[in-house]
Amino acid sequence: MYKIIFVIALVSFYNIHLLADTPGKPVMHSSTVTFQGVKQIAGYTFYWEEIDSGKPDTITTDRSVDMAASGGRPFMYRFWGINDINRRSTDTIHFFNHYSPDYVVILEKVKEDSIYCTQKEFSNANSIVSEGNTDNIANKQLITDAKAAKRKHYIKTGLFVLAGIAALGGIVVFFMRRKKKLTAAQGTGS
Repeated sequence: MYKIIFVIALVSFYNIHLLADTPGKPVMHSSTVTFQGVKQIAGYTFYWEEIDSGKPDTITTDRSVDMAASGGRPFMYRFWGINDINRRSTDTIHFFNHYSPDYVVILEKVKEDSIYCTQKEFSNANSIVSEGNTDNIANKQLITDAKAAKRKHYIKTGLFVLAGIAALGGIVVFFMRRKKKLTAAQGTGS
């Protein structure tokens, strides 16, 4: 009998061991980068590029671009400008979609080939952040999406907490009933 149980346990362990895998990293979702104030900076043409693609996209107006999600190494992106007169490049702003929140980049000025900007983060499926003051953000849909992502995160967390409390309560009730049964059995057995 013990040999059969041992063989079944060994076969089960072997099968589980073969099928087991370490849990992978959480899914990376795409992020959005919104550029504001592009037209206010005269004399420069701005570009956005995924670093390994070699195909820069021209940014001439305020717009949003997506940082695609990846299943492995995070994609890297860069934003820079080129002076229309002397063709000198500005400093580069790098973005990495490694569980990144959504960004709003408000361009203020370019001075001595350096881009001066304000960068704000917004919640999305990757990251929950505190948005702060959003009065100067033109893309109101981004603000609405950030609030929805934050609400969804807190609802999910609350449901996990409730499930944990319910499981703990079930365990406590089980052992209290078991103790009563054992006490009643010992009382009648004496």
